[in-house]
Amino acid sequence: MIRRFCKELFAKGRKALFLLLLPFSVQALTNGSELTTVTVQFEISQDMIKTETAYSESMEKAMDEAMKEGPADLVIFPEYLGVFAALIPYREYLSEPAPFTEVWRDISQDHPEWSSLRDLFIAGASSTELFLNSLWSDLARKYKTYILSGSRFAYTPLQDGLMNQAVVYAPDGSIAYTQSKYFLTEFEEDILGLSPGDLRDIQGFTIKDHLIRLTICRDTFLKKWEYLYTEGDLWIDIKANGTAYTPDQRDLFTRALPARLAETPIPYGITACLTGRFLDLLWEGESSIIYNESGGSVTYLKTTQLYDRFDIIRKTLP
Repeated sequence: MIRRFCKELFAKGRKALFLLLLPFSVQALTNGSELTTVTVQFEISQDMIKTETAYSESMEKAMDEAMKEGPADLVIFPEYLGVFAALIPYREYLSEPAPFTEVWRDISQDHPEWSSLRDLFIAGASSTELFLNSLWSDLARKYKTYILSGSRFAYTPLQDGLMNQAVVYAPDGSIAYTQSKYFLTEFEEDILGLSPGDLRDIQGFTIKDHLIRLTICRDTFLKKWEYLYTEGDLWIDIKANGTAYTPDQRDLFTRALPARLAETPIPYGITACLTGRFLDLLWEGESSIIYNESGGSVTYLKTTQLYDRFDIIRKTLP
């Protein structure tokens, strides 16, 4: 009888076995040292794009808020935060509110050598990378913490690829980990000309012996990650939800990280959202910390009180 049961179980595949073992997996992974996290739901504004100094001061102010209640092991910022730094050289075109398409038209008229937005971001990729590396390295050293600095557009000349890349900085200022978005949106592919990352490069990073997994916005809606992330202690999803946060959008959020986490042994999940307005664009969303209970049932431990402006959630995970 036992032999027949085992045959039937394995015939259903690895996922069935995993679900059977999930309660034990979650309990085992939550043992160990505590991890204090601070999630920054950042609010973008056109004022912070005026100069590199203004941008840097905005990030330092956010870090001050993040660390106000004491030290943290990891501070998390949302998707696209570094992309805005690439627009600082074009601040003269951004002085008045206007549709983004009109701003790009004016820039392209003055730069006929650029045929697309991709060309604009590639032209400034190197200088933007130097600026952001200096900024976030200094902040990581100053606050003695790991910082997931959101994402930026990084260019790799050998592959001629412009990628939406997240960067993690260590307390000593070094780059601890990078990961590029894999499942791109139509806007990212067709308008921005981005290239997907390589799944072979996606390993996660470790803080205090805790394995931390990462996905970037649309990535998190795809079930493929459930088969890649078969172990870990925390799964982070950084988002830039470029639409109003309606009840339909709130429901859509539940089909991202909460749905993915429930099908893995990873006990905790964090979603960090970009908010604010820039030209005729807006971003809204609810940042959250969730827990994967025994049996694959996910509950919310903390959520931001606001979905359309700056907010912070702090949580020490056991």
